[in-house]
Amino acid sequence: MAESNPNPTAGDDEEQEEGGQVVLFNATRHEHELLLFEGLPTYTCSGCKEKGANIGYKCNINSDRPSSSCKNFTLHQLCATLPDAYQHPFLSDVSFKFRPKTIFPHRCNACWDEVKGYVFETERRHLRPELRLHPLCMALPKILDYSRHADHKLKFVTGDLKGKAYNCSVCDSQIESGGWRYRCEEVACKVYVDLSCAKIDIFGLSDHGIERIAPVSRSRSRRGSVAFVKSVMNGVVYALNN
Repeated sequence: MAESNPNPTAGDDEEQEEGGQVVLFNATRHEHELLLFEGLPTYTCSGCKEKGANIGYKCNINSDRPSSSCKNFTLHQLCATLPDAYQHPFLSDVSFKFRPKTIFPHRCNACWDEVKGYVFETERRHLRPELRLHPLCMALPKILDYSRHADHKLKFVTGDLKGKAYNCSVCDSQIESGGWRYRCEEVACKVYVDLSCAKIDIFGLSDHGIERIAPVSRSRSRRGSVAFVKSVMNGVVYALNN
């Protein structure tokens, strides 16, 4: 399990305890009160669309209407409580703001998995593009006790791989140069774990038999985004000419 990584709760939320159960209201995440549950089976977070398990917030409104947005509405604890404005502990020179979703397809700059819902974004600055992170990638521990490498702790690292190719020791997919990752503190071990595999362990998904699906590479994801934008622009041009 990971070392504790304290985060402030959302600045505009209200959290209280009723009958021994934590009740949360956060207007930017859901229109109703949310109840904190433990011992949950695996679920898909209604916010970020990533998998969750064990603990999460569920809507306090029990609705039987099939079309209701409250039916089975469940959020990761982090998706419900991270503040709308957040200073990432590993990126002190930028601040992130919560967005319920992105307009165009994007991938998380930390784990390179697709962003499907809740996301934290930076503002574009001169010569610096926006960064987009999953909520779960906003609260990663610096030191990780990883279940598949019990001999040593893993250390969070970023930065260029300097042309060297490293594969994740769990899923065997290539780690992108400059991608966020964990590395064994004992460099001689040469154990590297990419963030998607690490998150499965950090957030208890491995206890439920969930395994990593190898990601799309950075180059492929960029080509996919460019192709999507081109298709949209071609559709606009066609509409204007007809």
